[in-house]
Amino acid sequence: MKKPLKSAVCILLCAALLLPSLFAAAARTDGPLNVFVASDIHYRPLSSLVPVQENNALPGDPLYHHANTKGMLTYEANAVIGEFLARFEASDTKYLLIPGDLSEEGQWDEHLGIARILREFKQRTGKTIFVIPGNHDIRTSASGGRLDPEDFIDIYADFGYNQALARHAGSCSYTAELDGGYRLLAVDACIYREDGSSVSPDLLAWIQAQAAQAQRDGKRLIGMVHHNVLEHFGIESVGGNLLCLDNYRQLATQFADWGIKYWLTGHEHANDISTAVSAGGNRITDIETGCLLAYPNAYREIGFSGDAVTVKTGYIDRIDTGLLPAGFSAGQIAAIQSSLPAYSLGFFRAGMKTAAYDIPDSTGKVAAMLDIAQGTPEYEALAEAFETLAEAARLPLYDKAGTPAADSVEEIAALAGITLAAGEYDSLLDIVGDLFARHYAGDENTSFDSPEVLLLGQAVNAVLVYALMNIPVRTANILFAGMGLPEDGFAVNPAIATRAAKLAYMQSAAKVIMREFVKPLFGGILNDWSAPGDLNVTLEPYSASQPMNGPVVAITDFAYVMKILSGLLTAVFNALRSLTAM
Repeated sequence: MKKPLKSAVCILLCAALLLPSLFAAAARTDGPLNVFVASDIHYRPLSSLVPVQENNALPGDPLYHHANTKGMLTYEANAVIGEFLARFEASDTKYLLIPGDLSEEGQWDEHLGIARILREFKQRTGKTIFVIPGNHDIRTSASGGRLDPEDFIDIYADFGYNQALARHAGSCSYTAELDGGYRLLAVDACIYREDGSSVSPDLLAWIQAQAAQAQRDGKRLIGMVHHNVLEHFGIESVGGNLLCLDNYRQLATQFADWGIKYWLTGHEHANDISTAVSAGGNRITDIETGCLLAYPNAYREIGFSGDAVTVKTGYIDRIDTGLLPAGFSAGQIAAIQSSLPAYSLGFFRAGMKTAAYDIPDSTGKVAAMLDIAQGTPEYEALAEAFETLAEAARLPLYDKAGTPAADSVEEIAALAGITLAAGEYDSLLDIVGDLFARHYAGDENTSFDSPEVLLLGQAVNAVLVYALMNIPVRTANILFAGMGLPEDGFAVNPAIATRAAKLAYMQSAAKVIMREFVKPLFGGILNDWSAPGDLNVTLEPYSASQPMNGPVVAITDFAYVMKILSGLLTAVFNALRSLTAM
């Protein structure tokens, strides 16, 4: 009798151990869950701004004199946010997710202002809002009047932290329950005081533990983090941890293999969706949402179910101009009422023009991307070149004034031996603004052979030659070496004496820079380079694997090596072509 009794006891014990996981599997459901997503609000209260009529960032422009380099409708923010929240309130959707950059500079008044707006909305509607910090949100109090992580958690306690199932002790990361068998994994990967990102070993272990716990509980994890989990344009990884998560290839592989299939991100201000597949065959998708205040003023409505994940992109195409602060002109109000999308696009392009004044300030970031240390000759060469580029970028594209001085890109191009094609654009940055607006809008598809891209190439090439002509050859060579440029197509010769020889030399150097840096950059921005589409798509559910049409982001070792080999073969081909052309 003892043996049957022992067997029965063993069976009962095994059943007791297995029942929780069996119940969890049986309890697991895929939706329905619907969420709204808005990102990168970059809120600034009006009390922190000069009156709009006194802001002359772009002097002389009747509509956009208050433009900023990010193209964000900062003065119009209360009206834009109000319209968005009204749409969220009118919907049947319960949840709003905000993946970071609620504030512009992490100041107390910025956070208290946007938190007040969200709290009043929540109290009135009963809807649920979850947030996570972005790189603009926690600059730390040591930076002067700004928040520490503990302050962020206190201010946004009602937006995730009070509802948290689990919290990570070393960051502002947490998990929270959603409907339909889903759970939110909100990850704070920001490096405070900096713009970069990093998932520490401790945070990564916590994420893995949450993934395992969700598996035991029969829950699907939806990730939310500010920085991109996958690349969204061709050479985004060149930006290191400033754009994507540091070590994103390995992290994306681990997240995919742990079952965290969908991630909601922001940061780059574009509306884009990228997908990758791990070596284990597990898929991961990064749904990036653009800046709510910048063209095209988009937000997402995402539905999760057992049949599909649907992404719909909505746009703030109108606002209540009665919510605008005093100081807007009749012309500005009329333009907004006539077409907010057209006004926002014009504002974005105007913001690009103001960026010309900030080009020298980009020296440090570009140097960091190129591993050029401050205080070195290479850094000084880069700074000098950027200053000259800034001067050229401020010039009009064409010589409409008819003055004898070389005060237009057209005349600079002539000095560089380049004939600028005719076009409707006013400046080089006007073209850049138009092309970046298409990238931010999503589903971009601009041909390299289009008139605007050809004109941009001519203008940038001319400005490069102009910038290089105005610095010593020795300085230029230091810069070339620091950039790691191949020397095919031009011979490094610091002893060039005549202007004609220097011109030929700099023309060749500019072509190499265009080929190695500028064209690859715009190659990823002009066209949507990764499947699926960016705006309104139907994706596979958590419980199924469906065929993917189109290229995916390279995160496996094999795919990444093939990507590098492809780039090397292209470089070799271009080098041979340059040599044979000499």
